Amino acid sequence: MTKYKNLIGKTGANIIYNKLVSWGIKDVHLYSGGAIMGLVDEFHDTQNNIISSYIHTHEQSLGHAATGYAKSSGKMGVSIVTSGPGLTNIITPMLDSTNDSTPLMVISGQVSRNVMGTNAFQECDAVGLSKSATKFSYCIKEIEELPYIMDIAYKIANTGKKGTVHIDLPKDISSSIFKNSLLINDEINITRLYNNIMNNNLFDSNVDISLNTHNNDYIEKIAKIINNSKKPILYVGQGCNGNHKLLTYLVDNFNIPVTTTIHAMGVYDENNELSLEMLGMHGNAAANIAIQEADLIICIGARFDDRTTGNVELYAPEAKKASINKTGGIIHNNIEFSEINKTVKVDFPIIGDSKLFLSKINNLLIKKDRNDWLNRIFSLKKKYNFRYNELKNGNIKTQTAITKINNLIQKDAIITTGVGSHQMMTAQFIKWNNYNKMITSGSLGVMGVGVPYAIGAKIANPDKQVIVIDGDSSFMMTLGELKTIAEYNLDIKIAIMNNHTQGMVKEWEKLFFDGRITATTNFCNPKFELLAETFGIKGFYCDNINDIDKITEEFLNFKGPALCEYNVIDEICLPLVKPGCALDDMLLEEEYVKKFDTSKIEPPS
Repeated sequence: MTKYKNLIGKTGANIIYNKLVSWGIKDVHLYSGGAIMGLVDEFHDTQNNIISSYIHTHEQSLGHAATGYAKSSGKMGVSIVTSGPGLTNIITPMLDSTNDSTPLMVISGQVSRNVMGTNAFQECDAVGLSKSATKFSYCIKEIEELPYIMDIAYKIANTGKKGTVHIDLPKDISSSIFKNSLLINDEINITRLYNNIMNNNLFDSNVDISLNTHNNDYIEKIAKIINNSKKPILYVGQGCNGNHKLLTYLVDNFNIPVTTTIHAMGVYDENNELSLEMLGMHGNAAANIAIQEADLIICIGARFDDRTTGNVELYAPEAKKASINKTGGIIHNNIEFSEINKTVKVDFPIIGDSKLFLSKINNLLIKKDRNDWLNRIFSLKKKYNFRYNELKNGNIKTQTAITKINNLIQKDAIITTGVGSHQMMTAQFIKWNNYNKMITSGSLGVMGVGVPYAIGAKIANPDKQVIVIDGDSSFMMTLGELKTIAEYNLDIKIAIMNNHTQGMVKEWEKLFFDGRITATTNFCNPKFELLAETFGIKGFYCDNINDIDKITEEFLNFKGPALCEYNVIDEICLPLVKPGCALDDMLLEEEYVKKFDTSKIEPPS
């Protein structure tokens, strides 16, 4: 008897619905179309359905919403789209989710098998298009294989370095009747098929070859290196989220300062004195300098992304010297084997879950004061901590608006962003005290994700305050999702930093293209607060520093969805690690002011 015997007599669409139920899926994000109607029909009984379905305005937005759902909850997001353009529209969210190690399942409709390959209406090579954007992509060939392919896909999405999986469902299979399983022994065969997929490199291997196979001598050697180091620093990424207690124990008990990637902000409370906050291109200058001066870098759950290393040839000079002298170097703990030595050569690879690594290493470390190193860290923080100067003419800076929001938000608030200067300033001027609270597109840097991410985050966390901090350019890309927010009465607050431009790219035009402003100005933005009102969403507007406290408080305390447009000046996000330069070779305010008289910058009318 097989585990799938209870599926006999069910349609392909019903099998998929029951699989989602069996995995504990509570919400799906979808947009209908001819090839996927059979599956969409499974969600028709809105009162008795175990799974709630949310209808969006565009496939890209629903994919981002499912990603925001997963990022904020740790649970797999599910997106359902039709064939052809439905599938092509969701490729960007697929890649965004995979690159940011987020579990996402995309189920796409496909034309019937008898017309596949004939360029039929709304046909595309869905697997061919999505394969490089996913961990696993598969077109169902027979209904008998559907249930175990679903199980395999679910396992792949949620195992190791998480990511996107894609199931392409031919229209005729969604209505076909399941008669029997192709597998004689389901459990054995599913394991075999899963291992075959891994061995065929259809997605990156997540085999743990360090923590489970290295003997205790190896871990003790690493502990000895940490104990003997004079200037160690922790560089922590998303892979450490969820292990904040173990990390905090390590930092506080052994006096090792910590800096994080944008996806790990808050995994160690940034209000604590050993936090150097975010590092990288627009990160804390103190963190960047500390990385360059450290004799030992302990990287946990991060991957040495180019935005956090600067020029890799010039990266971590003191740690590299210490490596030669056997007194330090670079330790790299990552769950994904392929990330080891991909961009930065490391001395001590530790492949496996960060929880296991932290648990083992915490038991082997010796308490040390490290006073000289910590005094250096504190002096760097005092000199370089994120700061800005208020304007005296009543105009508003983006940093001002974000700081006001930071002072008023609830402790467990979730904040989503688009991509650009407002994103980096949000990272800088919100004080992150817990992980998974800033939901943003990291590796792929997708503009327009702020609003759909927030929709997913609010659905996954209905009792938490959810705020979008967006730029006008990012917001314009997915503003149709205001309809979704209004339709489901989602209590989301949208703060638009309107500088009438693609601020970050415009600054690069000024710095590196001799000031030729070519394609970054938004001449015809709508009045966003009035736009919100047309969707039935409360609108607010603020263009003067004297009104910002009152308006921001009213905006955030409004019962129901609301949008506030902050008319802000166009300003660069500093610090900025210069292209092709070392991590500590940064453009800071003093140098920038020498090149550009910022006092002449006026807000758009």
